[in-house]
Amino acid sequence: MVLFKQIFTGYVRHGLTVAAGYLLAHGLIQQADQQVLISAGLGLAGVGWSTVSKLIQDQELRRVRMTAPQGTPTNAAK
Repeated sequence: MVLFKQIFTGYVRHGLTVAAGYLLAHGLIQQADQQVLISAGLGLAGVGWSTVSKLIQDQELRRVRMTAPQGTPTNAAK
């Protein structure tokens, strides 16, 4: 999962750089705004990644609790 996160963030960063470069080349943003746009995009991608990760973790924990035999401690599944 860590490798996937590194690859994913690399693609997001490069995608944002290309998008900001396109906007800069067409005069839609100034050069000073390019760094802000990339940083804001990476911040939003980080929030999205964290949200999806937590949702998946909660879903897996619910599945473990539903399938665990009664009396089995499931708090260690975090």
